[in-house]
Amino acid sequence: MTKEDREHSPPGHGELIRLARKARNWSPETAAARLPFPYSGSSWRHIEAGSRGTGAKRVTVTGRPPVVAAMAYAVGVTSDRLEEHNPEAAEILRELERKATQTPLAPDVLNTAPAHVVRMIETALEDVDPTDRPALLRELAADYESVSRRKRRQDGAPSRPRHAG
Repeated sequence: MTKEDREHSPPGHGELIRLARKARNWSPETAAARLPFPYSGSSWRHIEAGSRGTGAKRVTVTGRPPVVAAMAYAVGVTSDRLEEHNPEAAEILRELERKATQTPLAPDVLNTAPAHVVRMIETALEDVDPTDRPALLRELAADYESVSRRKRRQDGAPSRPRHAG
């Protein structure tokens, strides 16, 4: 391995996150979409690789600890595994893990859902890995909220557009 290869090899946290993402069979775009903030698949790739560009135009990309922690959380890397590669990101990840255990099971919007909807969601969650439940509940809550908003708009509007003339 040449000096240049060592300089451009992926950081330990990048390799760990990449392996966890691949184990879930997710693309970088899919994984980036699961972050709690907008993030692109190409930026995800750059942090995994530790650089962007090629040849003389190659630039090192380190990844800020909060972003690395969010990436690790999204793909299921634990703070203990991240600790040896990026201690600062691992500390933030520990806080994310603590926060996830303290958050209520269902987001507020699902607490207002009819009983039959709640029962369907609870039944569906029985077969889901417990570590994936909070993310799935957030997705379900967002979907339910958008459907509820659309239904409220449709209830207020006439069923057919009026024609003038």
